[in-house]
Amino acid sequence: KNTLLWSCLWYHVYPTCRNTSGILGFSVTVGTQATKYNSEVVDKKIEEFLSNFEEKIENLTEDAFNTQVTALIKLKECEDTHLGEEVDRNWNEVVTQQYLFDRLAHEIEALKSFSKSDLVNWFKAHRGPGSKMLSVHVVGFGKYELEEDGSPSGEDSNSSCEVMQLTYLPTSPLLVESTIPITDIRAFTSTLNLLPYHKIVK
Repeated sequence: KNTLLWSCLWYHVYPTCRNTSGILGFSVTVGTQATKYNSEVVDKKIEEFLSNFEEKIENLTEDAFNTQVTALIKLKECEDTHLGEEVDRNWNEVVTQQYLFDRLAHEIEALKSFSKSDLVNWFKAHRGPGSKMLSVHVVGFGKYELEEDGSPSGEDSNSSCEVMQLTYLPTSPLLVESTIPITDIRAFTSTLNLLPYHKIVK
């Protein structure tokens, strides 16, 4: 049901695990056609998805959970298909100065001791009271859209490029009760604590 709903509403959806300077995070990116759905509706749908996902993992049977874990372990046990994969994986350890070249082996060991209750508790802890979420809405107001071949449409498509300006939009009534708007990025970031660079070395 969720998959069908998302495929009808959006044309570009993907979740991502993030590791930003050793700080782990989870993000959901959604792109939609501006003439169909505004970003506030997208924001609400992401929240609905996360709530439904929490319910789904709670209702997973132990067999279904173990099947997913086993599949993930087998995926991590696969050998690199080409030299580029091995280089990228190891070079990332050098760039981040973590040097955990057997990271996959550590992840497999962690998965073997991972339980459904661990997953549910982690998800609840990062979705419950006190958890933080940053929602970034980028709304385009371009005069021209691209044709199928990638070239700009319209009579003035060859005109000189215009420097884009960042314009802050007022908070939507749909989100005003549950969000704190950011109208000055520098002022907002200046109030945040600077976390130390964290290296995952074991």
